[in-house]
Amino acid sequence: MAQRRPVYTGTVYQRKDGRWIGRLDVGYTANGTRRYKSVSGKTKRETEKKLATLKENLKDDVGLNTRTTVKAWTDEWLTMHEQQVAPSTYIADRSAVRQWIVPQIGKTRLTDLSPAHVRKVTGAARKAGRADTTITRIHAVTLHILAAAVQEGHHVPAPALATPHPRRGEVDRTSIPLEDATALLRAAPDTMRSRWAAALLQGMRQAECMGLTWDAVDLDAGTVDVSWQLKPLPYAHGCDGTCGGKRGADCPERRFRVPAGYEHEQIRGRWHLVRPKTRSGRRIIPLVPWMVTALRERRALAPDARFVWTDDLVERDEKTDTAEWIALQADAGITHPSGRPYKLHEARHTTATLLLALRVPPEVITAILGHSSIISSRAYMHTDVTMLRQALDGVAEALQLGA
Repeated sequence: MAQRRPVYTGTVYQRKDGRWIGRLDVGYTANGTRRYKSVSGKTKRETEKKLATLKENLKDDVGLNTRTTVKAWTDEWLTMHEQQVAPSTYIADRSAVRQWIVPQIGKTRLTDLSPAHVRKVTGAARKAGRADTTITRIHAVTLHILAAAVQEGHHVPAPALATPHPRRGEVDRTSIPLEDATALLRAAPDTMRSRWAAALLQGMRQAECMGLTWDAVDLDAGTVDVSWQLKPLPYAHGCDGTCGGKRGADCPERRFRVPAGYEHEQIRGRWHLVRPKTRSGRRIIPLVPWMVTALRERRALAPDARFVWTDDLVERDEKTDTAEWIALQADAGITHPSGRPYKLHEARHTTATLLLALRVPPEVITAILGHSSIISSRAYMHTDVTMLRQALDGVAEALQLGA
């Protein structure tokens, strides 16, 4: 296999007209083709001097620094990325960088990358037994980082940017069968049945349920405003790394890792109310009559509570909520076809499946679930609450939730 010529190497030659030309290889364009700069002179010595000057000038130009390694670029990228995405996204992407990308290709220059380098990253994750969804995410983060490098003026060969996504195996996530869903609701304690109905009937996410406050529930109008989620925020060093602590949580001057303008309200410790990831996640959905009645009964149990399904965040968090969901399945005597418990997110699959079975229009399903996957031409569509209510009435009937 031919060795790739290093960048910032030049050649000097004489044209037929007698003039001397110096040509310098300065890496790649954004499209992945070789990029050259040229000088000329009357003599070979003059041209060599001009070529040397050009080489030094270009090396001082940060935008054309072809010596930049993947490690150096990811360090810079993470600093920018922290201010651009939600904290949970940043933590996941940073993990992909530190655990997979840098160990595998960190010493490689951006200009020398190829599809083989990208595959080396995902191959290491696959060899370590990581799930297909994790491998797909690592691949996506890798390509996103390389695309960002191009936007910042670095040169990344086009073949590396176009590395195909790794093949995904068969995903076993599925919707919960109707008979199992109704069995779950029958087995749920009276005081918490509305919590699981919110997942199976309303299609609400776990963080949305945990973050639902009574001031977002209008029992008279029969609606709920899903505009906040309850999530833990990560700590970061507030001392610029001088305290000696390994983790941000150990820093005496610790702060929460949030980008500028990120809306959040601290509830207790790391737990904060935060906005959904996308605008479509913020939505108003109707409550079927059964749900209104169940929530009135729930409110009567703790009239001064701020949160609908928990008034003590120390005792109830994601771990506790998930444990109760798994225990509920054991009480109801149901399991996933593979033998594992159903994941809580699969309750949303159930809502979607029931809505599809009722032939509910896609834009109505999107409005109920807070998805952002409706095609862009439909992004402007407004779905009337009446349509949502009619759709959810059908789901409630299927789940045997009478008024």
